[in-house]
This record gives sequence, C-alpha cells and structure tokens, in this order.
Amino acid sequence: MGYCMNQRDASFRIKAENRAKALQAIKDLASRVDEGGGGCWSGGRKVEAFFSWVRTEKFANASTLEDAMSEWRWEIDGAADVDSIMFEGEKLGDDIFLLRAIAPYVEAGSFIEMQGEDGALWRWYFDGTDCIEQEGRVSFS
Repeated sequence: MGYCMNQRDASFRIKAENRAKALQAIKDLASRVDEGGGGCWSGGRKVEAFFSWVRTEKFANASTLEDAMSEWRWEIDGAADVDSIMFEGEKLGDDIFLLRAIAPYVEAGSFIEMQGEDGALWRWYFDGTDCIEQEGRVSFS
C-alpha cells in the first residue's frame, strides 16, 4: 500500500559549503525515528520504529550527502554545489522529515514539484529556513 507520486519539476540548490551541515542534519534524524510513519507491530504494539521506506542505519552511517539522500530515495547532483534533485522512489513516505531537516541549507526559492496518483499537485518550497508544502492547482484561461 502507499500513495504513489512523481516529480514534475524542481529547482534545487545546496551550496558546497553547506553539504556537510546538510549531511549532519540528515544523520541527526536517526534520533527521531519514533516520529516516522514506518514500523513493525506485534500484538497490536509498535515494536520497531523507522521512517517509511528508509533504513535508518544506512542514512545514519552515510559518508556523503549523496548517499544519505539516496537512502531517502532522492538523487542529487553537482560537483561542488548541489544543483539538481530527482525522486527515485515510487511512493510518498516521510519525505517531509528529510526536507525540513535540510531546509536551512537549501537555497531560498528552491522547490520540488510533485504529482500524486490521484492527480493532486503540490510542491515543497524552501524559504531559506524551512520547507513549506504548497498545494497546487492547474488553471486554464
């Protein structure tokens, strides 16, 4: 089960000097897995917590920003500055945790535009300190 989504567009940048800080912000999420939507249940109780579709040990031990982002199903590119991002997964998970964690290190005005399986449109917009989810609409004149 899950909600399928596809990336439609993006304009995304992390300056080279912020790569290490963004990586550390992702690693710090390992202490917050109880907030995620994933987990294992037994006897009606949650016995293991993790972020949906993500292996905690993989991003917590990542040595590069690319590796940490990839574990969350996001591919980034750029030799120094990160200048592109692409969703490589199929379903919406706990992506907002990742995006809010790195938001202070993403250049203001960056965005990732998505479309859900039911046609819903939204984008994650970075204002320089936070990631804001914005609802989208198609308008024809």
